[in-house]
Amino acid sequence: MAALAAAMLAVPAAPARAEAPGCGDALFVGAAGSGEADKGQPGYDKSGMGAEVTAVYRAVKAKATGRGVTAYPLPYRAAPVATMFYPGIGTFMKSLIDGERELNTLLFDRLRQCPDERVILAGFSQGAMVIHRSMQILGSRVTDRIDAIVLIGDGDRVPGDDGQQLGSAGSRAKGVGLWYPRFSLSNGHTFGAIGGRVLSLCNSLDIVCDHRPGRYNAATPAGRIAIVAGTAVHMGYRPGSQLAELGAKAAAKLRKGALTVFRPSGRAGFVSHAPGFTCPAVSSGYVLIVTRGAGQAPSDAVVEQADEFSQGAWIRSAETATPGSYPATVSCEASTDPIERTGGRSLATYTFHQTVTSTAPKLGLSPTAGRPGQVLTVTDGGGCGEYPAPAQAVEVSVYDAIRGGKPVVEGTAAVTAAGRWNAVRLTLPTESGASGWRVAATCRAAAGNAPDHSYQPYLTATVAAG
Repeated sequence: MAALAAAMLAVPAAPARAEAPGCGDALFVGAAGSGEADKGQPGYDKSGMGAEVTAVYRAVKAKATGRGVTAYPLPYRAAPVATMFYPGIGTFMKSLIDGERELNTLLFDRLRQCPDERVILAGFSQGAMVIHRSMQILGSRVTDRIDAIVLIGDGDRVPGDDGQQLGSAGSRAKGVGLWYPRFSLSNGHTFGAIGGRVLSLCNSLDIVCDHRPGRYNAATPAGRIAIVAGTAVHMGYRPGSQLAELGAKAAAKLRKGALTVFRPSGRAGFVSHAPGFTCPAVSSGYVLIVTRGAGQAPSDAVVEQADEFSQGAWIRSAETATPGSYPATVSCEASTDPIERTGGRSLATYTFHQTVTSTAPKLGLSPTAGRPGQVLTVTDGGGCGEYPAPAQAVEVSVYDAIRGGKPVVEGTAAVTAAGRWNAVRLTLPTESGASGWRVAATCRAAAGNAPDHSYQPYLTATVAAG
């Protein structure tokens, strides 16, 4: 018990509650270590986040070029270690529990009020434990918008946990809370799916995150010396290269809150494209991109493997969707199979709205029954829908009805902003069409308009053999 108390000596009455900032690009939530939020304590830092977390914030802000990052100190007591002796350990544990509740409430409120905002969490010592425990109980609906979780001197550190375990202590370091779960209520659970966003810093012999009960025996002179030395290590995470590097790593994980989506509306069957969409990495297995567009049932979700060659995500609306606005989702899932959804651990989920303006477009064909060598005229059937920018072109392809494979003849035409295009005339080749032809057409951004790879397909039409 004495070792636990000594170990929690990170550096205090509850701090004044800072008003949460307005919605922005990214929110940095800092949780102070023991005593760092109390003006009456020697470790007090006027930021309300503590010197260690403040140093990380400054590094994030400096490295997050072009991003607006706003700091917010988590309003919890961050009770001094002395409270473990008087009034008692219950007071200290109440501070931890209150901090966890405050963080959970804040994250739920921001999810409702600021749906496009990204979040970075950072905590030192007791603050790291608050964040650690909160992340273990919150669902993916909340954690999906958290891009980085920075833990410094975490008393709940689990050996070999998911995520990046940084610092000289290595991956085998074990937090003090795990040695005394009866008092600390630590559960020893790993981060799991969110591990790829965790940056946990612990230096060797840190009495909190690299705790060793046999070494820190307050009943012996050597143990008391070790406690002093271990506490000094724990208090040594001051502004410097370690914390600057930690902040840079956190800034690199920041993602845009709202997806950049090309063609969010169109006629039924249109396909949106999110070019900048990427998925977090996992230490083992595969990552799948799962998309579900307007009018699609859950069983119709499209699944493809995410890898270094992925060019974003394509979100298809249903050809049978009726006009209206629908939620569309793009998700990253961890899987043990490169094709099938096995496990279904959500790594990230993004939602936007697709708007179906009218029914799926149908091609006009003349003649509807043809012979090889005959000219087939393909018309826009009312057009592929408005798409003011960028310029579009339509691609018309004719396939042998039986053989399929590559098109036997193709043609293109420019498309107006209103989605209309002039007739395309194609000669049906003599070496095909014994059983007729299939005709497909797609409106897409004209060449040179990358990264827009969205498109509006037409319903496939058939030309019978004449």
